[in-house]
Parts: sequence; C-alpha cells; structure tokens
Amino acid sequence: MAEFLSQDEIDALLDIAEQGEDIETPIERIVSKEKNYSIYDFKKPNRISAEQLKAFSAMHDKMLRDFINDLSSMLRKIVDVKLYSIEQMTYGEFILSIPQITSLNTLSIKPLDGRIVIECNPAISHKIIAELLGSGAVNTSDNIDRELTEIEVEILEHFYKMFIKNLYKAWSDISILNYKIESRDTNANAIQIVSDHEIVLLVVLEITIDEESGFLSICYPISYYEPLLNKVVEKIFSEGKNRKSSRKRDIKTLISGARMRIEAIMAETELTARDIINLKVDDVIVFNKNATSSSATIYINKKEKFSSISGISNNRKAIQIRANLDREKQETLDNLRAMREEREVKAKEMSENIRKLLDQKDK
Repeated sequence: MAEFLSQDEIDALLDIAEQGEDIETPIERIVSKEKNYSIYDFKKPNRISAEQLKAFSAMHDKMLRDFINDLSSMLRKIVDVKLYSIEQMTYGEFILSIPQITSLNTLSIKPLDGRIVIECNPAISHKIIAELLGSGAVNTSDNIDRELTEIEVEILEHFYKMFIKNLYKAWSDISILNYKIESRDTNANAIQIVSDHEIVLLVVLEITIDEESGFLSICYPISYYEPLLNKVVEKIFSEGKNRKSSRKRDIKTLISGARMRIEAIMAETELTARDIINLKVDDVIVFNKNATSSSATIYINKKEKFSSISGISNNRKAIQIRANLDREKQETLDNLRAMREEREVKAKEMSENIRKLLDQKDK
C-alpha cells in the first residue's frame, strides 16, 4: 500500500535535487526502518503473561489497604506501604537479591503442595521490633546486619501473623489456602523451597515507618501457583467490570431525579439595545419566520437540543419532538472532514512536487 513521504524524506529529496547527487542510495537510507526484536532467554522462559501479572498486581494492591490499617493499629502510628515491584525470576536470583542476614519465614500453602517464603529485610524488621517493644527508635550503635536473637524472632512473629492474616484474606476470593509458618530463619542460604533454576514470582512491598523504610518480599514458586493464575485473572477483571457497571448504575440513579428546565421557542428575532429602549405601546416586532409555521426549537437548560412541532393534545398545548439537534457533534464532524480534505490536498501537492523533482533528475 502506498505511503505519503514524511517531511524529512521530502527535505532530503529537495536537497538531493539541488546538489545534483545520486538519488538511489539516499532514498534507500531514508526509507529503511530498524527491525524490532526482543531478546528471549531460553533459560528463563516467561511463565506468566502480562495479563496475569497485572491481575497479581491488582490483587496485592487491594490487600495493602487492610494491611496498612492493621499495621498502623499494631504499631500505634501512621505507616505507609506501597507495592514496590512484581518480578519474574529464578529462585536463585531471589536468594541473591535479598540480604544474606535477614528475617525469613517459610509457609505451607495447603491444600497446594510446596511452600512460599516471606522475607523482611533488616532495614525495617529492626524498626518494627523497636516499635513493638515500645522504644520506637533503633539504637544507632546496634548493627542491623547481625542475626536476630531468639527473643527478637519471637517478637517479630506477631507482625508475620498479622501479615499472613491479610494474605489469607487476599487469596480467599480465589482459593482457600491455609498459610502456616513451618520454619523461621535469619540466613538466606539456609532456605531452599525449590531448586535454584525454578521460576518464582517475587512481590516486593515497601514499608515506611517514620522516615525509615525497608522491603517485605513474598516469593511465590510458579509451579505451585500455576493452576490458580487464570482464576486470579478472572476474579480481578470481573470485579473491575462489576464495579464499573455498578458505578454507572449509581450515577444513572443519581441524575435520574435531577430537574431540568425545558423551553419550546416558536420564533426568535434580534434587536439592538436602541430598538428595545425605544419600544412603545402598539409597536410590532417581526420574528424570523412565518406566523403560520408550527415548528419550534426545544432548549434544555438553555441549550438547543431538539426540533419539534407545536400543537394541541387532549385540549392542552403540546410539542412533538421531530429530530435531535446535536450542534457540537455536527461541528466536530465538519472540522474532521475539513482536516481530511486539507490533508489530501497537501498530500497531492507533495506527490506532484516529488514527481517533478524526479522528472528533472532524469532529464
């Protein structure tokens, strides 16, 4: 299918014609387009589609609302939690991405096989422990890269149980999964729920308390959750459609009772201010149409909307709507038609100029 030359191509042809250079090579250089391609790593095949990733993101975003409220109540202060990222990677890459000394819990996911990992890095775990102990401030002389003591692990378990409750609630609409803490550790190398080459989905949440922030990660092995991925998509997107239709219905209900002013104008005219000031008794005002015409224009809230015919129905004055007058739509269509015609004229002029240049070059 023929394409119109771009402005750059036209300028290039004009320069060629003026300089008297060979026209073949530059045109090939101008018209050539770069090939679009993407690198595919066969060692890490994409197990999750973009649609499934979007549904996963929406589900965890929804979970954050309750989680923020529960965490604020637990710590008795305002906190902020954001969905930082959702990435697909190997389990080995997940282990390398987290601190070697951190807080890790493995959870069973009955009735599904396998386990998931929840990791809370030291940047925020020490702050949560300090808040739960009532001090609120982390000791600056304390090394946050050290392993948590047994007492600190027990204290942090209250936070994990609260988070697991929210995780259970988020998944309850998809499938009933019984999350239960199976093991706790502080060394990332000691946790091995799948092989290093297995694909996992890593959900990272950023928690901010006062001015200190850190990350909480959820590692989902795809092999265990694959049967639920399509259910997540169906549930999340069906909720979006239902919410949209429900909102539309609510808006329609709200505006259905709104009162609007309807006026039927049978005739109109224009007068200058001088004419109006000089009006006297018995003066005659001439309108813009014949007195025998029954046509009228209907205005709704002072906007012209319908054309109609005036008459009588059951011995009462009435108007019958004849046509819809959508002036704004008609103006838009007229503008679009004018733009299309103008573009076609310019395209023809460009084609003609190029043809003339090529003819001169051949001579």
